[in-house]
Amino acid sequence: MRPTFPVQVLLALLSFVSSLLAAVVAGVLSHETGASPAGAVLYGGGAFVGWMSLCVTVLTALGLLGHQGGPGE
Repeated sequence: MRPTFPVQVLLALLSFVSSLLAAVVAGVLSHETGASPAGAVLYGGGAFVGWMSLCVTVLTALGLLGHQGGPGE
């Protein structure tokens, strides 16, 4: 049984927030090791994209995100 649309939206929002947290932590740690502010932002952006992609891929593979089944399915 697939989750309802509101549950899928909450899962996507949870993925976004966790990706944002990972990006902030990665950017701060990068800046603390001596990277310039622009470099730290790029590092954080890469961490955001990587973590968000991983979250969406795993949730889709588990069948928690994706096509909402219609009445005929």
